[in-house]
Amino acid sequence: MGEQPKHEAFEAIARMVDPVEGLAPVAPDAPAPEAAAPAEDETAPPAKPRRKRKPAGDAGEEDAPARARAMGYSTDDMNAEWALVLMGSKAVMVREQTAGPIEDRLRIISVDAFKQWFSNRFTETVNPQGDLKVVTWATRWLSARDRRQFQGIEFNPGPDAQATEGYLNLWRGFAVEPRNGGSYAILRDHMINNVCDGDPDLYRWVFGWFAHMMQRPRERIGTALVMRGKMGVGKSKVGEVMGSLIAAHYFSVDDPRYITGQFNSHMASCLLLQAEEAVWAGDKAAEGRLKGLVTSKFQMIENKGIDPIRIDNFVCLMMTSNEDWVVPAGKDERRFCVLDINPRCAQNTDYFREMDEELDAGGREALLHDLLHFDLSQVDLRKIPRTGGLLEQKLRSLDSIESWWFGRLEKGTSTRNCATWLEEVSCDALFADYLDISDKIGIRRKAEETAVGMKLRKLVPGIIKRRLTIEVEPGVMRRSWCFVMPSLADCRDAFVRELGQAVDWGDDEP
Repeated sequence: MGEQPKHEAFEAIARMVDPVEGLAPVAPDAPAPEAAAPAEDETAPPAKPRRKRKPAGDAGEEDAPARARAMGYSTDDMNAEWALVLMGSKAVMVREQTAGPIEDRLRIISVDAFKQWFSNRFTETVNPQGDLKVVTWATRWLSARDRRQFQGIEFNPGPDAQATEGYLNLWRGFAVEPRNGGSYAILRDHMINNVCDGDPDLYRWVFGWFAHMMQRPRERIGTALVMRGKMGVGKSKVGEVMGSLIAAHYFSVDDPRYITGQFNSHMASCLLLQAEEAVWAGDKAAEGRLKGLVTSKFQMIENKGIDPIRIDNFVCLMMTSNEDWVVPAGKDERRFCVLDINPRCAQNTDYFREMDEELDAGGREALLHDLLHFDLSQVDLRKIPRTGGLLEQKLRSLDSIESWWFGRLEKGTSTRNCATWLEEVSCDALFADYLDISDKIGIRRKAEETAVGMKLRKLVPGIIKRRLTIEVEPGVMRRSWCFVMPSLADCRDAFVRELGQAVDWGDDEP
């Protein structure tokens, strides 16, 4: 029998090793099929990358350059949200959230907190040796040459705002574009007939106050608006509408901690602050802070764990309340324009709904246009209107002696036990009357007799203290220290001059 050819022998051996027939032959040099690449996950660290090298045997050829994966990271996106800023002796991270809650509009955190926030977000970089390296988003951004960074922060608002070179300006502009042609007739009606109770001069002053805030926000005028009224009369509506024109810089607060609290970074970018429903309420700490916001050139901004910084204060303050006593108004008050809202449209939901619809249909743009074109020379915004509401705030802010004396002038009698005004009154009788009235209204800390006498000398020009023989009881004459008073009319005129505005005494002099 002849010898079998070699190729037939090799095929027979192959069938003995793998008897399955019909399989497609595999070319000896064909590459193995690639496994599907897993989806990138920037929240989990990838396997340690290695630098891609040429196959062995390609002597003399350089390694292929490594290509880093972004894994969702973008320096531009990070710059849009974050900035590295020097504040005091520290570098901090600043994040602006114009649509966030009041306390988070401007968030300032440490660099360590920034790193912790991004500790689960990863990306790849290539080091100088050309090797791939896995780092967090924070690490890559902090080492980026084009990261967003500033030497400090400032608030420089206005249509012509120019940021100081190297500083982060927190001004974000108007929320709408000024445009003529729309209508805000219902808002104007509300301001004239409800807020200003039909007084056109008062309306011009109030409209000018808001116009000045839009045109010259960096110019301090040292006055504030106070609106009093029952619930549902629309006392907050004007502030809400004006605030919607500068939405990023309008804050409405109903808790004193947002004004008097230690940590107040949200106030750094505030232009219009609306303090709702008796934020002051007799709180001395709040009193000083409120007055400072109205008149101070600077304000201190402090965030937890960060050095306090001083920035320019451009806050325009509005207060709304249904309380009788809203602000601490002194007799020579120059800060607060107090407006008592007419309840003509109280609880009229259709009225305010139609107002909103009109504003949404181009009214806001028209309002901003008119505010920006209002002639500010028409009004003296540093001289507040002497309204009846302001007079009431002054009277409620009087000290115990002044309040008692105003009551005597209003009644037209020297003491509660007198039927007429006496021009010679016992000092003891006046002091006893003061104590009696103070007890009845619950004053705990009463003034001493000496303090009462000193105050009367200020309130009543021409008053004289001397010893006189007077009738202390029916038919009983005694020599006693007395005050010799001017006439009731003269005493009332002196008190009006002290208050700085007229008082309706209600009747003729007895």
